[in-house]
Amino acid sequence: MKLLQWNIWYREDTKNVLEALRETDAEILCLQELTINHPEFNRDVNVPEFLARELGFNYIFAPAVEKENQKYGNGIFSRFPILSSKTCFIQNPPENSEGSVDYSQEGRIYVEASIQTDEGEVTVGTAHKSYTDRFAMTLAKETETNRLIGILRAKKERYIFAGDLNTLPGSYTINEISKVLNHCGPAMDEKTWTTKPFSYNGFEANTLDWRLDYCFATADIQIKDAKVVKTIYSDHLPILLEL
Repeated sequence: MKLLQWNIWYREDTKNVLEALRETDAEILCLQELTINHPEFNRDVNVPEFLARELGFNYIFAPAVEKENQKYGNGIFSRFPILSSKTCFIQNPPENSEGSVDYSQEGRIYVEASIQTDEGEVTVGTAHKSYTDRFAMTLAKETETNRLIGILRAKKERYIFAGDLNTLPGSYTINEISKVLNHCGPAMDEKTWTTKPFSYNGFEANTLDWRLDYCFATADIQIKDAKVVKTIYSDHLPILLEL
């Protein structure tokens, strides 16, 4: 079975994302930065619904940010039946969402799906953690990590977690997750971001120098292969696991 972790980038043309997903031939997808009715990119498109329909997959989508009829969040897609799902905010949305919101203060959500595969039931979780300046650990981000760890600690078997964690190898977040789940690979020194120019509050990045995306699993999940997939689409590179 193949599982793909990918932040598809809200700016990327959805048709390009679909093309790249088809090429991986993954049966389960953990995707971040899915949008519905984005005012500028993929306007008037329900991206998760479009991808699920074109791939013929089942899916669960949960918005972390909502404004009027616009939504932005994470999803899990599966060629297999989804038996159940649940969501939980690991950082609550700001009470006042008028105007621009600091990336570090946006709502952040954990999404989980129980999936009936050919080898039995497996549970998959995903999250897109907060961006902080140069991926620094702040008190708020540590709190967000602790909320996530509270969820992951309860997972004892047949569980996989994948996401864009906006944090670096050796950080508090990665160290804490590694205490309760096994890192699936690829090696921590393989980079996943950025393939597109990034500029925010004085921080500029334009080269593939950062590892922000990760996959973890319970000890009973055997990893046959793990690799970073090369693509010209999105600002993140996907991670493909063969389980």
